[in-house]
This record gives sequence, C-alpha cells and structure tokens, in this order.
Amino acid sequence: MISLPNPKSKMTMNKEQLAQFKYNYCEKIIDDMDMDTLMTLAHDLLMDAYQSCSEQEIKDEILDLYDDEVLQEMVESVTHSN
Repeated sequence: MISLPNPKSKMTMNKEQLAQFKYNYCEKIIDDMDMDTLMTLAHDLLMDAYQSCSEQEIKDEILDLYDDEVLQEMVESVTHSN
C-alpha cells in the first residue's frame, strides 16, 4: 500500500512550491464562491485598499483609469443632494 503524506505534518515546501500551493488554494476558494460572494469580496478588498487614501489620491486614480466625466459624476453623486 502507498503511504500518503500527513497533511498536518510540518511542510517542507520550497518557495516556488509554497507560491503554487497558495495560488491553488486561492483558486479553490474562488471556484467555490457564487457571484454575489465574489462581488462582496472584491468590494471589501477594494474598500480596504482605499481606506487610507486621501481624496486627491482617489481622484487621481479615477482620472488615470477613467476620465474627467466619470470623476465629475462621482463627485456630484456625494456632494449634491437631490
């Protein structure tokens, strides 16, 4: 009989193996998510990433990724009451 390694034993992966192991685990997590969960995760990660950004940093990024029209629409959505 073939003896399989004990998954709870101390691992001795090299850097490349560990990187692939982490990548595969992330793929498994994502594959098991439905679209709503995946969107919630993406939103939470983005909010965490932007939490420490200043107003100007966010505006600069919007201009880098979109255009002035998108920036203006987004600013107006929070500064003008209906």
